[in-house]
Amino acid sequence: MDKRTTHCLFHILVVSLAVLGFSFPQIAAADGFDVQQFQPMPNIQGNFFDTASADVAPHLGWSGMVLFNYNNDPLVRRDEDDEAIESLIEHQGTAHLLLSIGIIERVELGVDLPLVVMQSGAQHDAPALSPGDGGFAIGDLRLVPKVQLFSTRDHVEENGVAMALLVDSHLPTGNSDVLQGGDFRIGPRLAFDAVVGGPRIGLNVGYLYRDEEAVENLAVRDTLSWNVGIEVPVIDELRLTGEVFGRLTPGADEIRRVESPTEALAGVKFVHNGLQIVGGGGAGLINGYGTPDARAFVGVGWATPHPPAEEPEVTPEPEPEPEPECRPETVAEQCPDVPASSCEDGALRTYTAACEEGECAYHSSDEPCGEGTRCEEDDGVAACVAIPDCEADGDCTDEPDPTCIDDVLTTHAGQCVDGSCHYEPVETPCDEEQECGLSAGIPACVEATDLVEVDEERDRIDISEVVYFEVNADDVAGRSYNLLNQVATVLTNHPELVLIRIEGHTDSTGARDYNVDLSQRRAESVRQYLIDQGVDSDRLRAVGLGPDEPVADNDTESGRAENRRVEFHIEQRD
Repeated sequence: MDKRTTHCLFHILVVSLAVLGFSFPQIAAADGFDVQQFQPMPNIQGNFFDTASADVAPHLGWSGMVLFNYNNDPLVRRDEDDEAIESLIEHQGTAHLLLSIGIIERVELGVDLPLVVMQSGAQHDAPALSPGDGGFAIGDLRLVPKVQLFSTRDHVEENGVAMALLVDSHLPTGNSDVLQGGDFRIGPRLAFDAVVGGPRIGLNVGYLYRDEEAVENLAVRDTLSWNVGIEVPVIDELRLTGEVFGRLTPGADEIRRVESPTEALAGVKFVHNGLQIVGGGGAGLINGYGTPDARAFVGVGWATPHPPAEEPEVTPEPEPEPEPECRPETVAEQCPDVPASSCEDGALRTYTAACEEGECAYHSSDEPCGEGTRCEEDDGVAACVAIPDCEADGDCTDEPDPTCIDDVLTTHAGQCVDGSCHYEPVETPCDEEQECGLSAGIPACVEATDLVEVDEERDRIDISEVVYFEVNADDVAGRSYNLLNQVATVLTNHPELVLIRIEGHTDSTGARDYNVDLSQRRAESVRQYLIDQGVDSDRLRAVGLGPDEPVADNDTESGRAENRRVEFHIEQRD
């Protein structure tokens, strides 16, 4: 999904919250309370069910789900022996509309809009409460912002620990008379989790602030909440999840079961290419208010998939080392097969023995014979021997290589003086439109390439101008012909540069697939232009990278201009 669609979803989320937020004061009452204790996380892909993890969605990564939650006997009137007398609420079914979005890799905004689709039960003695009359209605809207405080993981599937802060805010959009809503409530909580070898363990501790409501001998007031969850991957797409959560009432005179609801859940999650399917159930462990005898839930939704984790490099097991045939301290005795000296291209080649990683090695070194000598065999042994003195200038052919210093070409002329060769330097300043450079790898006065320079340290050819193309096309603009002509000249003058990679880059404006294709076509156009100027096609390779390797900020016009570029990289030298 592109950024425009994601921004539209974000705006819809904000507008929906605003509309519901302005409407809740007219709907809410203050005589009852919200009996629902199961609070599903808006982004179930990145969390447990009721328990929050410490991970957040990537920037502008979103999640949406419809989750149906059925609970049986969540509110039962009991006698002094904890025996059930009647069900104030016997059946309740709620459809949760869950939506979340990640911001700047650290923040996640979540929304849970519960829609009560069914409810049945007995009438309460209090005239203001009639849970048996509950039908289809909107429950209390819940906002769940999450901020990640720290994480030792670079990816959600890696081992490590993390912690986040959440603030659950319940807006009284439901109807408290039928126990489908309550007053405004806010509950900060800390979420801690750890991934160890695949399974994830989560722990939440929080405190819910609310106005006190009393129904018969039940007092609903501030509670201390806790959650413990574990999630085990079965395969890449399937995970098993279990959790236990509950509440304690710290302001009570004594700890009572009815004010200490505790529940256990178990279920599965299936996630494939963004599709999310979840299902599970649970039961009450301590039958406090809102704790059902049995619960079942199922949901389906869609979420931005997490990018895959980078595969670790596999280091092969080292092969056992063979027994050494030599040691450095005894190389002269253990490596006696030193090759004899020889003459190679007029130089005297000699060999020395060495012990490298337990094996004998023989390294050669070539030493040119000195002036007036040449390499040849003397009594069957190669050596540098004296040669006759020169008789004419044509005998002096061992001129030093030409050099370029301060844009002056220096060559040498051989002269035979008194039977000895002398080489006098000859300095030749280059013309105005030329510079002292390389021609086929040899210093010479060549056509000036003031816009192009070979950067040997970074293995690239730097250009001081931008390669321009026709608008939204791959044709090279005419004002870049001079620049590319100089690139062709440099490549002709440097045959040691065997392979050049021509990279095409774009900014991030537009679809990525289109930008990659456009950058590839532009790189191919530059390659064809250089071939047309005489550069061997085997020395050129075109690659289009689109917007994947920016060098500047794509949020500014100047940054986007810098990112639209062509680069020349040296891949192979002779």
